[in-house]
Amino acid sequence: MNPVEAARLLDVGLDDPWDDVRRAYRAHIRAHHPDRAGPGSSDRAAGIIEAYAVLVAHRTGAPGADATAAAARPTEPPARAPLRRAWTEEPLGPVPGVARVDDDTLALDAPADETFRWLTEAANDIGEITYVDRSVPILEVLCRFEGEPATSLVITLQGRNDGTEAFCTAESIEARPAPPTAAVVDLLELALRRRQEQ
Repeated sequence: MNPVEAARLLDVGLDDPWDDVRRAYRAHIRAHHPDRAGPGSSDRAAGIIEAYAVLVAHRTGAPGADATAAAARPTEPPARAPLRRAWTEEPLGPVPGVARVDDDTLALDAPADETFRWLTEAANDIGEITYVDRSVPILEVLCRFEGEPATSLVITLQGRNDGTEAFCTAESIEARPAPPTAAVVDLLELALRRRQEQ
C-alpha cells in the first residue's frame, strides 16, 4: 500500500493535519472492529492499521511503508530471563518501560508481540478480556467500575521503530455514557506499572 492509497482508505489527504489523520484512523478502527462489525471485518481492520502505518512512515520519513507495516506485525521477543505464563509457551521478559503519549495512547518499549502479551496480563487486572485477535492485533476488555456503566476498552497496537503504541478507546455497553477514555487508560497504565514493581 502506498501513501496515496493509505490516505484514500482513511478518507484523509496526504497533507491533512496529523490530528485529523489520527481522528480518522480511530473512527475507522472503531467502525470496523470485529466486535462491532462482525468477525469478517478483521481483514478490513488490518488494512486500516496498515494504512495508518504507511501514513506514519510517509510523515516521519521513515524507510518505506513496508518496513513500518512489518513493525506492526508480531515479532519474536528478544531473549530474556524466562518467565512463563499458562497461555503461552514463549518466555515473558520483564515489563517494558511505559510512557503516556496522550489521553488514549500508551507507548511501551517492546516489540508488538511482547507488548501485546504484557497488555493482556495488565488487562486481566482491570477487567475481563472478551476478544483477542493477535493478527491485527486488537484486544478488548470488559471493565466494570463502581458507579459507572460496564465499559468496553478496545486496545489496538501499532509497532514503531522504538517500541509499540497502544491506542485505546472506551465505550459504554449500557445506556449511560462511558467514563472518559483517559480514566480507563490511567487504570491500564497503573496495572502495567504495578507489574514493573513486582
